[in-house]
Amino acid sequence: MSFLIAKQPIFDKEGKRFAFEVFLRKKENIYEYPKEVPYSRATYIIVEIILEQGLEMVGEGKRVMLNLSLDSLINKSMESLDPRKLIIEIIEPQIPFGEVVYRQVLNTMDRYIQQGALFSMDERQLDKEKMANLLDKVQIISANIKSLSPKVVELAKVKGKALLISRIEEEEEYRKASKIGDFFQGIYLERPIILKEFQTAPYLKTTLLKLMAFIHSAQSPKEVANLIATDVGMTTKILRFVNSAYYSPIREIKSVEQACAMLGLKTLKNFLLVLAMNDYISVENPELWKKSLIRAITAQKLAEVLNPRYESEAYLMGLFSLIDEILNVDKIIFLKEVKVNQEIIEGYAGRNPLLRNILDYSIMLEESYKDLMNRENPMEDERLVNLERLTGIERKKLLSFVKFAFDTADSILKL
Repeated sequence: MSFLIAKQPIFDKEGKRFAFEVFLRKKENIYEYPKEVPYSRATYIIVEIILEQGLEMVGEGKRVMLNLSLDSLINKSMESLDPRKLIIEIIEPQIPFGEVVYRQVLNTMDRYIQQGALFSMDERQLDKEKMANLLDKVQIISANIKSLSPKVVELAKVKGKALLISRIEEEEEYRKASKIGDFFQGIYLERPIILKEFQTAPYLKTTLLKLMAFIHSAQSPKEVANLIATDVGMTTKILRFVNSAYYSPIREIKSVEQACAMLGLKTLKNFLLVLAMNDYISVENPELWKKSLIRAITAQKLAEVLNPRYESEAYLMGLFSLIDEILNVDKIIFLKEVKVNQEIIEGYAGRNPLLRNILDYSIMLEESYKDLMNRENPMEDERLVNLERLTGIERKKLLSFVKFAFDTADSILKL
């Protein structure tokens, strides 16, 4: 898939640049958003480009405006950007979420506001109840000059919100907008500037698998460096990132190990997660990836109770449980090739009964979850009753484990 990242300036009443909006578009049409890319994935892609080029450089010293779905607000990659340099235009998520996530979003908005971020909302979002309820947290209302209504102009005035008028394409439209608006954007004032054209392409599938495992279990930057060095594409990305305007090292960093040591394990894990989720949009068999992730999270939760020493091994057993179907390989041979912990191989082979049982329990919970949730009284279901007996974990807790796994996988992958 071919895309481009572009930016377009936003002007104030004096004709000075106030901010730059940064957005993802189809390569063949700079005005069309690529609908095949979920909003949450676009966030990863845009943040990666901004980190690569530097927030200060992209914004030319001004704020940078990003369009984010509500669920993307709690995206870990956003923590890499300085809130004082951001305007966040919130849009409705593509996939509805529950009250727990909604409360997280509210808390995140409050935190960003305290840290200096500004929030904007398109006037079309005001027709949606949950979005309209967020108006008090928003400083800017944005509207298309071609559909701008007196009602929106009045609302902005009454609520004390700045009015951003976009899609200004002619002199007459600008004259009209300048009488009622505070900020202005459109090709009449300045056309979008292309920051980068690119194609999304997955890493080697085996490298992506190892990456996901290392994000979970790596103990040092050197471990991660050894993995990155096996993949030319990933090596290029990490070196380009650490030598970018975002970090501005005194001397050019030329080795992967140097780069990883400079970033530190926590920052490195966050950056690798951005890369993995960016490339995830072109990974084959996404439903199998999702099932694997659900099993991994469920298995880890089970191991927390049954034997905490095996948390990492249980997670990886779940993660690799469908690798034979995903890559059409022999599972044991593949795991030996990528040098996973021997206990994981023994778990698959049944020579570690505890790990084998944890995997089987997580598979049962993953496969039966949707059916259980459709039952009037899932707690009386024979499958949960038997699992409670086998594990010693009360059935309500078992159901909460797999629900957490489904919710977490949905928020990460947004299939």
